Amino acid sequence: MVQLETPHLRLCTWDDSDLERFRPIATDPRVMRFITGGTPRPDERIQLFLRRNQETFRDHGFCRWKLEEKPSGDLIGFCGLGFLPGIADPEIGWWLTPARWGLGLATEAAQAAFEHATKCRRVRRIVSIAHPDNTASIRIMQKLGFTFEKALDYNEWPVVMFAFDVPVRVTP
Repeated sequence: MVQLETPHLRLCTWDDSDLERFRPIATDPRVMRFITGGTPRPDERIQLFLRRNQETFRDHGFCRWKLEEKPSGDLIGFCGLGFLPGIADPEIGWWLTPARWGLGLATEAAQAAFEHATKCRRVRRIVSIAHPDNTASIRIMQKLGFTFEKALDYNEWPVVMFAFDVPVRVTP
């Protein structure tokens, strides 16, 4: 199991047994409010999410990491980069269980995932999308240094897209 660590979190790769642990988050209408309008994810979609992230990690060295809180090991959400259909650049995103909202954990995780992708994986451009009313996620994007790029409809849902162009590092 590959992992990154922050002061409060472990960002880990997924395994097939994570379905049961992740289900309460992916089916919580509060979490899904700005993703699906509150409709819970069915098990098939959750399992597909786990598989896609295993494949993304295998192919790219990054993924939407599962977030485990230290020291309990509780799975509290995900954060990291993945690929969205129709969007060429990797997208950074996060979901957290509502019990952990407002504690700075999404920002902490996003910073770790962002640094890993930009320093270790030669990612040149990252985007992030959110519903325009999801001000908490938009604030995280801004804290990471992302700038507003455009408003669009994604899967028939209004979103704003922010982007970050990673500076090219020249090595001597």
